[in-house]
Amino acid sequence: MMNVPATMLHISESPRSSCTFSSFSGSPPRLSADTLALLDSFYSSKAEEEQRFNDLAEKAASRVASLALNGHIEEPDPPMMSVDEYRLAFGEDWQLSQFWYSTEFATRLAKSVRALCTPTSKVAFMCCPTGFVAFQHTNPLDGARLLEFDDRFRVLAPSKVIRYDLDEPDVFPEDLRGGVDVVIVDPPFLNETTNAKLIQTISQILHPQRGKLVLITSNSIEDVLRRLYEKPPLGPLRLTSLDPEHGGLANEFCCWGSWEGAEDFGKSITE
Repeated sequence: MMNVPATMLHISESPRSSCTFSSFSGSPPRLSADTLALLDSFYSSKAEEEQRFNDLAEKAASRVASLALNGHIEEPDPPMMSVDEYRLAFGEDWQLSQFWYSTEFATRLAKSVRALCTPTSKVAFMCCPTGFVAFQHTNPLDGARLLEFDDRFRVLAPSKVIRYDLDEPDVFPEDLRGGVDVVIVDPPFLNETTNAKLIQTISQILHPQRGKLVLITSNSIEDVLRRLYEKPPLGPLRLTSLDPEHGGLANEFCCWGSWEGAEDFGKSITE
């Protein structure tokens, strides 16, 4: 079922309308030409988006079938698509509170995170698919993983995308336990409960000494964040130099880091 943005239709309501049922002379109300054009454009873009995703899914299925025929021989994931391609192929699911970063911000974030890494670093993007795509597109790392509830993203990199459920914060691959060097998390919901569940996972996978946390969320709950992300390696939080950019949200978003010197995170990075 497709969701039509509310901004496309404006229905005026009045508790005391002077119109009667007979005023319509039996004819249903008609949408204006402009509204019909907007609807046509919306459904056309959705159809194109679905086709792009189906193409990706078919390629992923063919790859899995090929692996099965070859005796499950390990093959590298295909090259990661660009953020622009990703934004065209994957629609935002508003029920999952999905809002994609701008290409410019995703690229700056990816390069800033990469500057913290070595070739053997383990990096976990939690509920942050746009950041993962940008990271693997600009300078891929074998130890990068995406922990995400939405199963669509498995077609991007089957070996690196891990299904993650906030309601099961203790369920994750054992090889991540205590070994992740950098966690980038963008909580899908702006409340204490969501962050508490994420922390339950992060505290188990982040390396206790060298681990670094990058937190991207709204400053409307900053008091809650500073209370929850208090002790190393999850805190104390420092406001970084990165300014998140994505459409569809009224709240101002910020980027925090958990390590000493995090204030300079992203400062010298250009696109």
